[in-house]
Amino acid sequence: MTRSLGALSAGLLALALGGCATASGPGTLESSRASAGSPSAASADATIQPANAPSADERDPDRLRDLQPEAVTRLIGMPHYVRREGGATIWQFHAGACVMDLFWYPAAEGPRLVHYEVRGVRLASAAEAADCFGDLLLRRRDAVTS
Repeated sequence: MTRSLGALSAGLLALALGGCATASGPGTLESSRASAGSPSAASADATIQPANAPSADERDPDRLRDLQPEAVTRLIGMPHYVRREGGATIWQFHAGACVMDLFWYPAAEGPRLVHYEVRGVRLASAAEAADCFGDLLLRRRDAVTS
C-alpha cells in the first residue's frame, strides 16, 4: 500500500512539473515564433481570429487623426466617458482589457484629433494601441450586426 502511494505521488509530481515546462504546441507563443512566416502558422492564426477581424491597416489608430468626430463614432461607437480639460475634449473608450483616450482640440475645420493614449485596465498594465483599437472595431461591428 505504501509502495503504490509513493508511486502515485511520484506520478502526480511528474505531471505537475510537466505543466511548468514551456509549452510549444499549436497556438502558443513559442510555436508562433518558431513557425512565423510559414503557411501553417498563417492558417493557425486565421482559425484563432474571428471572421470579421480587422486587418493590420484597419487596426492602425493613426487613421483616426484624419476623421471628424461623427466618423469616429460610426467606426467605434460612442465614447463611454467624455471630459473637458483646458481646450481639449477627451473621449474615453473601454475595450476588454484596455482603455483608449482620444484628445480632440478645436481647429478651423472643426474638432481635430491631436493625440490618443492606450493603457491597460489594470494598474500598471500595458496595452498595444493597434490591439486596443482592433478590439474597439470588433465590438462596434458586433454591436451593429446584432
